[in-house]
Amino acid sequence: MKTRLAALLLAAAASSLVGCAGNLRLLEDGKSHPGTWNAATKQIEATIDGKRYAGTFSQNATVGFGQSFATAYSGNRTAFGSGFGTTVSNNGSGQAVLTSDDGKVIECIFQAAMGRGQGQCQGMDGRRYVLVIGG
Repeated sequence: MKTRLAALLLAAAASSLVGCAGNLRLLEDGKSHPGTWNAATKQIEATIDGKRYAGTFSQNATVGFGQSFATAYSGNRTAFGSGFGTTVSNNGSGQAVLTSDDGKVIECIFQAAMGRGQGQCQGMDGRRYVLVIGG
């Protein structure tokens, strides 16, 4: 029984890591610049014209709270109960800042879920890119 439970927990943990890392592309006027991202470490990087840009990204979270109360009567007996819950979910929108070793900066905004998404990036030099995550 313990072995089966351990196997189920291991399978659940492994499935939760699916989609944690992947490829991305920055598209610019017929060019495709490759890159990678990692949801677990929040790291993102891309190579543009031979120059490596790297940084971190964040995604916006929504928090919800709930509280409940209940009373039950049966004859001359009464029971009371209460509950409280919190949920945190990711709405998919995010932002990233990537920098090169020589100080060049690219800012990105995106929508992503389940390892796929898209967005826009712009360098401080005015260059614009379409960000494609996954696929």
